[in-house]
Amino acid sequence: MLVRRFQAGVVAACIVLLALATAQPHAGAAALADAPVTIEQARAAFKARNYHDAIALLDVFIAAHPRDPNALVLRGDAKANLGQSEAALKDYNAAIGIAPDYQYAYVTRCETRLQLDDSTGALADCDTAIRLDANDALAYEDRGDVQFQREAYSLALADYDHAIALGRPGAYVYAARCDTNRLVGNRERAASDCDKALTLDPKSRRGLWARGRLEIVDKQYPRAIGDLTSYIAQDDKHSDTAYYFRGLTYNRIGSYRLALTDLQTYVGRAPTDPDGYKERAIARYGLGDKDGALADLGEAQNGYRKDGQTADADLIGTWIAAVRAGTPIPPP
Repeated sequence: MLVRRFQAGVVAACIVLLALATAQPHAGAAALADAPVTIEQARAAFKARNYHDAIALLDVFIAAHPRDPNALVLRGDAKANLGQSEAALKDYNAAIGIAPDYQYAYVTRCETRLQLDDSTGALADCDTAIRLDANDALAYEDRGDVQFQREAYSLALADYDHAIALGRPGAYVYAARCDTNRLVGNRERAASDCDKALTLDPKSRRGLWARGRLEIVDKQYPRAIGDLTSYIAQDDKHSDTAYYFRGLTYNRIGSYRLALTDLQTYVGRAPTDPDGYKERAIARYGLGDKDGALADLGEAQNGYRKDGQTADADLIGTWIAAVRAGTPIPPP
């Protein structure tokens, strides 16, 4: 997201600066001359990824220029890249209040609203950004992310297609389209997109994730384990679901001890997810721990019932009967 914000933000900021300078040439020039810091200094710190320094510079600049929307958006982007999404949102809101046609402000606020799980607000912002500039590839990519989170996969795919057709560069958009193609059943196209993403950036986390998930669907389990392992190695803290899927994959090839290790991690991080207990039960039963498997299956069944997933709860009932009888668990 850092690169996505910066590349688009520099162009957008220049456009808005030009518009403001044209509207108030003498006041703007005088204010910049008197300022203890300049927005260019802050932008240089941002580009160098010194976000705390950028924010400190912008705090001074904005104190002298409280109605400069470019500075507000740049500070919002710096805060967003530090994970300060709520604070970033306040800056974007202020900038849009001053410059309601500031197209990039809607794009970057769309991203932040999505980070805050406000998919409705994010969608409205991306729609506005596209209305203001129908050729902004980043706005389509971001709206694709919103639709993906809303599980509107066909709409997400259309937006990713549009972003790529408009020349949106980088591994991320191909990886996102790979994941979306998998979910709508276009597995060959998904494979092509994942290959493209990981050719552009062999370390792309979204690419590794998308290809790993696709490889599980295609039962290419050793390859899936390799990709998920690379994904986890880059950011263990934010790899909860990857531990689940790698554990599931180890189960499918009968590597129950490795599966159990991963699923212990997943259940510890996501203790309310019945899927984690279900997969851990498979690993435990595979290792001969009948009592542990029954305990996990009981947790899974209770979780599914609580969530209203009656078919899953009934399936677990058949597994419990199989474990008690000492017979193999039916294939998932």
